[in-house]
Amino acid sequence: MKRKDYITGSQYLRDFYIKDFKYISPEVLRNKKNDTKSSGRTEACTLFVKLWLREVLRGFKQFLYEGSLHGVKYIFEPSFSHNERVTWIVIVVISISICAMNIIQLVCKWTSTPFVNVIDSLPTPIWAVPFPSVVLCPHLHIKLSFANVSKLNDMENFFASLVCPQMDERKFEREQRLNVVENKMLQDFILKGSPTCSDLVKVCHWRSGYDTAWFRNDCCEKLLKPIFTEYGLCYTFNSLPLNGMTNETIAWQKTFNRISSSDPLEWDLDSGYPKVFPPKPGTLPLRVMASGEVNGLSIELYLNTSEHQYDCDGNNVGFNVLISSPTDHVYTSTILRLPMDRMTTIEVSPITYKTDTSLRALSPDQRQCFFQNERKLQYYEFYTDTNCKLDLRIRETMKHCRCVLYNWPRKYVWNPICSTKLDFQCVAEVKVKVGEQLIYAYYADSEEQRQPHEGATSCYPACNDILYSTQVYYSDLIRDHNSGKTNVGKSNKGEKTHINIHFYDDMFLGQHRHAQYDDYYFAGAIGGLLSLFLGFSIISVAELVYFVMLKPIHIAFKDSYYKKR
Repeated sequence: MKRKDYITGSQYLRDFYIKDFKYISPEVLRNKKNDTKSSGRTEACTLFVKLWLREVLRGFKQFLYEGSLHGVKYIFEPSFSHNERVTWIVIVVISISICAMNIIQLVCKWTSTPFVNVIDSLPTPIWAVPFPSVVLCPHLHIKLSFANVSKLNDMENFFASLVCPQMDERKFEREQRLNVVENKMLQDFILKGSPTCSDLVKVCHWRSGYDTAWFRNDCCEKLLKPIFTEYGLCYTFNSLPLNGMTNETIAWQKTFNRISSSDPLEWDLDSGYPKVFPPKPGTLPLRVMASGEVNGLSIELYLNTSEHQYDCDGNNVGFNVLISSPTDHVYTSTILRLPMDRMTTIEVSPITYKTDTSLRALSPDQRQCFFQNERKLQYYEFYTDTNCKLDLRIRETMKHCRCVLYNWPRKYVWNPICSTKLDFQCVAEVKVKVGEQLIYAYYADSEEQRQPHEGATSCYPACNDILYSTQVYYSDLIRDHNSGKTNVGKSNKGEKTHINIHFYDDMFLGQHRHAQYDDYYFAGAIGGLLSLFLGFSIISVAELVYFVMLKPIHIAFKDSYYKKR
């Protein structure tokens, strides 16, 4: 028998079993050597960690005792008694607590009100902002020559009640909603019954550029556009393409304004006009280069009192004038009453609100305003708080009532118009609910310690916006007693009036919204509190890094190396 077979078959050989031979084979001996190396590395790492932790504790104690922090070293002073050390512990803890409370209050204030409004340091010229939009609404809704409101049939009575302030629409409510054909009949009734632009405007003066001629006889063709408002059919000056509405409303707008178009604009609320001088003439919205009456809008208006009907308009004679930003819709603008036989002068002062682009990093909920690209409205091209409120009301009414009011913008001409008793009740209920929703959202978002949320429910203001304040002056138009006519033209008493709208001054101071604490100011405020209460500075950071990180690592490497050798 061979030696190998003998060893394999034997169960016992001298003082060893055969199974023990595998532990002394060359392969096992090599593995044992590798395991020794691995255990050596593990022991070295463990030794380094232990040495490093020991040195970190020593370094931290040395930082507290020898560092620049105020009062902390007295806690470790060996010459002090136990009571003295306890006293300094209490002092340091109180100081740290007060410092922490102040820092927390500063951070809370920074997160709750991250911006402040200040007056611009430099004045802004008026040519940097648009001329306001002027909307003229006559107190003449149904001409007597078109229809006598006291002799209308049931359908026409309902049509007239929608535009005549003297008529109560609830008396003429229909049992069934208007169909598509009747919707068109309503539109034609209002358009034909209302006075046209040429009936109202005889002469206008507008200096469209710095050296260009004035418009005189083509006011309605070039300057004034028809628009539906809560006051019926009105005419607006310096309106945007599609009157500032989205392209989805173009089909509806062409039913009363055939030249409606969605021309692109070179201006918007966030970036303003192109930085080009001299300015390009005819850029919408229109603007002026200087203040004063000669650089404003002057219109001589005529109102045929023989067309007036008491059953429709009551005792009111004259015009409603709405002054607003071109981006704001006319439904919610401030109303001025324009009497007849008067010269009305309106001095306008712009108020601008600007927001630093650095605040774009914050959410709209934090800064409580929207830039133009952050929130799109369904019916209006530009975001403003007034447009947002009306857009929300229209959408909610369409959602719950399945109809809209005749003067509201709509996507399709055949959209149903609210005309029944249930419709008007639903419209009133939605108006109340939307108002409550906006009020609750406002109070929730204006709380000092409000919780941030993603979807903003409030109609925050636009981050960059323009408002216009007005001062109104009246003066009489002189009459020639011999001829019984006014000097402004041949007309009867109470049929003519004159209006002039211009800027009050060439320059104005706007308001600016910027971060309450920028990065440098915030770091300085935090550093000031730490330095005041603890004496903490950038040198303290360097000491902490040195004593707690660099020095312990160096000593741990050095000691572990020598112990290994």
